[in-house]
Amino acid sequence: MKMRPQEARDFHSVLMTNTSGGIWDDLGWLCIADIQQVARDASRALMKLGLCSNEPVLIAVGGQAEDISAILAVILAGGVAVPFHRKSHQDTRSNLESATSARFVLAKPENNKRCTPSPLKISEVLPPKRPLLDDAAVITFTSGSTGKPKGVVLSGKKISAKLETICEAVKMFDSTVALVPLQLQFSFGQWATFLPLMMGGTVNITARFSADWANQIMRNQPITHFAAVPTMLRLVLEGEYDTRHMRILTGGEAVNSKLSNAIFKRWPNATINGIYGLTETGTCDLFRFDRADLPSDDSLGYPAKQIQVRTDPITSELLIQSPYAMLGYLDMPKLTKETMCDGWIRTGDIAEINKDGTVTLRGRIKDLINRGGNKVAPIEVESVFADHPAISAVLVTGVPDPRFGEAIHMLVVPKSAKAPSKTALIDWAKSRMDQFKLPDMVHYGKTLPLGPTGKADRLALRSSILGTST
Repeated sequence: MKMRPQEARDFHSVLMTNTSGGIWDDLGWLCIADIQQVARDASRALMKLGLCSNEPVLIAVGGQAEDISAILAVILAGGVAVPFHRKSHQDTRSNLESATSARFVLAKPENNKRCTPSPLKISEVLPPKRPLLDDAAVITFTSGSTGKPKGVVLSGKKISAKLETICEAVKMFDSTVALVPLQLQFSFGQWATFLPLMMGGTVNITARFSADWANQIMRNQPITHFAAVPTMLRLVLEGEYDTRHMRILTGGEAVNSKLSNAIFKRWPNATINGIYGLTETGTCDLFRFDRADLPSDDSLGYPAKQIQVRTDPITSELLIQSPYAMLGYLDMPKLTKETMCDGWIRTGDIAEINKDGTVTLRGRIKDLINRGGNKVAPIEVESVFADHPAISAVLVTGVPDPRFGEAIHMLVVPKSAKAPSKTALIDWAKSRMDQFKLPDMVHYGKTLPLGPTGKADRLALRSSILGTST
């Protein structure tokens, strides 16, 4: 696939005309020709039911090869694909149905067999005319930890152009064999699955990720690319020493030097591609490239091709200008206008642009803890304690406090049963951070709470401490 952004073929056209490659899932192998045929069959079924042009269609996905066929089917039929996880709570599905005004859900039966996803009609009411969807291919709903999920409307042409940029950055080729334990309702899972297939390569996916599954795949296949969030990587690191030349594609959370060192201990010949981006910007705005023989830092890396970055002079919020940006939020014109300001997208992240052009993340605006008038970014506290030799993982959040307004609470996952005390942890950190940033309370657990994307979930931690549900 060699094409420039301005002339990129639509990604779905590439996928529907490729003659090599395919997917390994929990049911076995499905070659690209079969993926294409399933897509054509499902597309015809949608059109027979009366699917209108640019009409959103909900797609139940869950780590199976037919999920790709379903997305292609909707686009082939002239609709807009809206993936959601097949195991989602009914309230989540109902919210999506309401937000999209969808008349159809495309899904496989609840069995563990190969079959064509079938459209189910869930409404007789025609959706409203939405000019925003005229050039749309996919609507991805953000997993936001607070508030109403936002439907990010993405253009097929922009997706295709951005995929070309990513392809060049992460060095994919026709013999790519990718390990992708990510779900297709999220942007990371989408591009990490699309790209190898577009190149004619092989993709390994699963309905249920585990370290055993990942290590077994790596023992049996010549994996060239491994796409995962840092939480997944930490689990897989316990496997055997491996000298293969593999690219680790990771995002969703910052990769600190501690995790990088652990990765290189397991895979000394690997390259880590730390990737930062928003669904709203088309994903993958900043790239960081680490090897075991190069010094590591904690920056997010350099802007990708055609990406411009700056910070708000007052709030230090990172702003991104991207030719691959969303068309807007579905039926949220006010929020779209607030987020897309004069061609710049507000990320909600506090950042610093370094002299060499790299970008360093300092925290999230909405995550800031206001402790007695002092603003504390949880990520700053986490980065300090992550270096403690007895700590495996750490998560920080703010909790209402009668004295300070908010108190700093920290969840620690120790490396052994003999965990250091709160006093010992605080004493260790006193010389490493400002006093007002020291945790007020330390909790201990076996794992961090995770959100639907596999990221550590601050809201879930906060709710657990308060004894409420998320």
